[in-house]
Amino acid sequence: MNVSQLKKIVLLFSVVVVAYWAAWGKAYFLSKSYFDYAVEQEAAGHYIIALKGMNKLELRIDEQYLGGYQQVIETWEQALFGIRPAFYEEALVAPGRLIPQFADEDLQAFIDIYVQLDTKYVPEVAHMQLQRARLAGNEELSAEMEEFLTQAFPYFDFN
Repeated sequence: MNVSQLKKIVLLFSVVVVAYWAAWGKAYFLSKSYFDYAVEQEAAGHYIIALKGMNKLELRIDEQYLGGYQQVIETWEQALFGIRPAFYEEALVAPGRLIPQFADEDLQAFIDIYVQLDTKYVPEVAHMQLQRARLAGNEELSAEMEEFLTQAFPYFDFN
């Protein structure tokens, strides 16, 4: 291998490394803004927004979209080489912390909205509603949620 070929290989490798780190940096800063927004929304008691981000249906053209913990997780779950920021790990545990804090009326609203848009966390929220209905002795709602989970998410273990 002569010097010219070696220079070309080094140049190509350098371009690939720079492109990778530029893409990683862009993903990092965008997901960090989502994470910061989610933390802010959680502190304000807006648990659904903290989890799912802004409602895209209510977003105006000139507004910047701000995601929640879900978008942070989705950004990094397929990261190459396993290089993930520390806040990714914090985002992973957020759904388990947030869903139990949803108000009873928010559980059904969440299901109604997100069963059509993005079903991530819908079975967990429906399961939470099922548990609360059972505790309250609301057999009608309990049966409805059990049927919903069985029909819509047959592989979800809700017991």
